[in-house]
Amino acid sequence: MRSITIYLDVIWFLNLCIDYLLLKLTVIILKRQVKSWRLWLGTLLASSIVILLFTPLSIVFDHPIGKFLFSTLIILVVFGYHRFSTFLQNIFAFYFVAFGIGGGLFAAHYFFQSNSSYAGQNLFSTLSYGDPISWLFVVIGFPSLWLFSKKRFDQVVVRKWQHSTYAVIYISFLDKSISAKGIIDSGNKLYDPLTRVPVMFLNESVCKSFFPDSVIQEGVDLQNAIQNADLSDELRSRLTVIPYRTVSGKTQLITAFRPDEVILLHEGQRIKAPKVLVALTKQNLSGEGDFNSILHPDMLLHGKIIETAS
Repeated sequence: MRSITIYLDVIWFLNLCIDYLLLKLTVIILKRQVKSWRLWLGTLLASSIVILLFTPLSIVFDHPIGKFLFSTLIILVVFGYHRFSTFLQNIFAFYFVAFGIGGGLFAAHYFFQSNSSYAGQNLFSTLSYGDPISWLFVVIGFPSLWLFSKKRFDQVVVRKWQHSTYAVIYISFLDKSISAKGIIDSGNKLYDPLTRVPVMFLNESVCKSFFPDSVIQEGVDLQNAIQNADLSDELRSRLTVIPYRTVSGKTQLITAFRPDEVILLHEGQRIKAPKVLVALTKQNLSGEGDFNSILHPDMLLHGKIIETAS
């Protein structure tokens, strides 16, 4: 009889990585606040299936009902239980991610497989080390599909904002508070070229008293203007210059500052924006005066919900 060598430690580690990525992508899609220890505990629980399949309990976890109950336990560990509708949403999102990426991985393997016959092959079996080609597809193909799926989901979210979405913003800056009305503009793709931090635009009338006119200029030697302006060292250290391309295609410079914190009020939620630069402009951003700032979509897409309206 032919013997089979089982590399259980390698199989468990691979499953651990895959389970973590699946759960992490589920969290990202649902935009839930999940503690790291919950995510890792759920990952360890999910990867334990590799061990359980070699115990007398394997008959339970081989059954579809057993698999479903096990997955619900994983979701409860990661997300907890708040409402039944939320719990079902978490479950469906998890299966959607798992089937979507798993199906993509199988399709990629099928596309590149030279042998048209799959009979007798166990491409993604965890019962043995497997052939190197199958493992290569799992190790390289899975993270690639994960990144591809994440970007596609991000694009779907951004498309929902094609029609300007309004938000109220509060900016904390050097013990000062700035409030403004903004729109989330999916067309704003400006990043700081050095740090890749997203940039939002703010009309200078909102914070005119904080900065001298000499530093709120566009298309001039702003670096020298900032250095020569009558500013405190702390304020000067918060200012930077950002190059950006105008609608006409011309590249100009604009002054931006680094805020301490930016909070968005959007659809009943208080959202803490990620690290962002605030560019000061003299342009009238809204002819009707409906808003005085243009927000970067990453501020909402990657923001952290700190309070939700009941």
